[in-house]
Amino acid sequence: MRHTKLFLTVSFLTGLALNLVTAQPLRGPVQGPIAPEAPPTWEPDKKVKGKRDHVDFALTPKPISDANMKFNHFSNRKLMIFYFSAKCPHCQHAFPYVQKLSDELTAQGFTSIAIAIKYNTEDDIRSFIRDYKVHMPVFYDEDRTFGENYGTGSIPLILVINEKGEYIRYKTFDSDQTPGMIKAEASQLASK
Repeated sequence: MRHTKLFLTVSFLTGLALNLVTAQPLRGPVQGPIAPEAPPTWEPDKKVKGKRDHVDFALTPKPISDANMKFNHFSNRKLMIFYFSAKCPHCQHAFPYVQKLSDELTAQGFTSIAIAIKYNTEDDIRSFIRDYKVHMPVFYDEDRTFGENYGTGSIPLILVINEKGEYIRYKTFDSDQTPGMIKAEASQLASK
């Protein structure tokens, strides 16, 4: 039994050391291993019985930045949604780029909002709004309905939505490539 524990410990530490040796730095402040094949940066609208997926604006994320704001106020609009966690380093790194992108998409008639995942406190979200000088409406996915319907299990997540509610979902964020991709796709999606 003692030898088994020792073997498992040595195996674990050897595997950990190999992972650390082969890890490559990411661009930006967050470091970690890079997957052998990067996942697609964006995912086109899913087809459901020949129809495109649509965002359900009847969902009720809790408004944080303006208590009178309702999610359904954004239906029938061109919209970008930033789904994030206030404590996530990747989300914190991406947000300045997202806010700049939001400003640029405004010229194309887009509105932008942010929705914080369930695993935040309202104080965390308010601190994020203050610290990052957020100037878009912010909601809280308190009941997890938005994440269960549109999340992928990772954050940050960006949805670009046209007036019909059809969307393109961006599952990863690369500060060098994703903003340009979103601008190009937003133009195409808005014209559908």
